Amino acid sequence: MSLSFDTTVKNGLPVTVYFEVSPPEYDVGIFSHYVEDIWLETKGKRARWLEKRLTIAEWTGLEHLALEEYYDS
Repeated sequence: MSLSFDTTVKNGLPVTVYFEVSPPEYDVGIFSHYVEDIWLETKGKRARWLEKRLTIAEWTGLEHLALEEYYDS
């Protein structure tokens, strides 16, 4: 099941972040929920061009926001 939230990246560009969260997998050492897949859309279309331009830190921030959104839903 995909969830989403709206935010901005790269100096204010509006995007919708879609993500899927997976449950903990204790047998492999993952002890909390984690973001399995995450992608961006702008104007209703996947924004691969923008995804390639995000830094690791920006992706990490989006994953944290995604988990917050998941726990709040």
